[in-house]
Amino acid sequence: MKIIDVAQRSADWLTWRAQGITASEAPIILGRSPYKTPWRLWAERTGLARPADLSRNPQVQRGIALEDAARQWFKQAYDTMLMPLCAESDQEPVLRASFDGINDAGEPVELKVPSEKTYREVCALGRDAKAFQLYAPQVQHQLYVADAEKGYLVFHQNGEHNTVFEIARDPETIRLIVDAGLTFWEAITRKDEPPRDSQRDLFIPPPQLTEDWAVLAGRYRAAWAEARRIDAERKACKADMDAIQTALIAMMGDALIAESAGLRITRFCANGSVDYPTLLKAQLPGLDGETLERYRRAPSERVRVTVQAEADKATIAFDAQAVQRAVSQAAETDFFF
Repeated sequence: MKIIDVAQRSADWLTWRAQGITASEAPIILGRSPYKTPWRLWAERTGLARPADLSRNPQVQRGIALEDAARQWFKQAYDTMLMPLCAESDQEPVLRASFDGINDAGEPVELKVPSEKTYREVCALGRDAKAFQLYAPQVQHQLYVADAEKGYLVFHQNGEHNTVFEIARDPETIRLIVDAGLTFWEAITRKDEPPRDSQRDLFIPPPQLTEDWAVLAGRYRAAWAEARRIDAERKACKADMDAIQTALIAMMGDALIAESAGLRITRFCANGSVDYPTLLKAQLPGLDGETLERYRRAPSERVRVTVQAEADKATIAFDAQAVQRAVSQAAETDFFF
């Protein structure tokens, strides 16, 4: 392997990563990641979609904070040096890896600091655990880059709770990773869009629908802004009405009904709602979730529309002024659906 002199998480490191396929992307490219599809990775790598900002994710922050502790534990437990470094494959330099550590034998060690729930699953299921299945291809990619015969996948909780898997080089898996990685890199460089998963990936209007979508989106954004203005006025009016009602009720004393100057006020009592969850728990303490599910009504489709007020925070970049221009132009040409 060719070692690259670049500090991990630095600006130079980000640039270097962008010039190839990294080990952490292997599970995604193989379609094994529950968090990201190949299309979404391609969209992010080509600049079509903005990557999610995970810097404030507590689990991500915890992983970064405890990575060195995990490294120190492995060094002591296995009596070895463990050097974090970056490298490219001698055979295919576009395939590269940022190693959490390379031991004295030149073997990669991948360190993970999962949630407590995930760690318990790893302990219970071993190599059948979802976390192991997700990260094993990453280690195989690292074995290819390091030209090593085995590596280690470490799940770290603290100094007393660590689970280590020794992973042997799997030529068939590595062949899949190399072939898929090179094909994916070609798709990035040529901007050849991979297939989308309709259940997980974003729909982006094709060229023939882009203008129509922009016009409708602009009209929706304008209606949304007007609705917010009206709602703010309604809330202000409601606050005034509540204050006036309080003053009028104070004038009524013990009376339940009052009428004067075009206002009629009636005071009455309404029964409280039944707390069904508490009722079921008290009357049927043995009722389990599986039984309740049998009585759940059929699901119904819902729609949520989110107006992205800040263009620089949208997943798919947009120009709000361009959207408004599209609406204006459509209005001038009597645009109609």
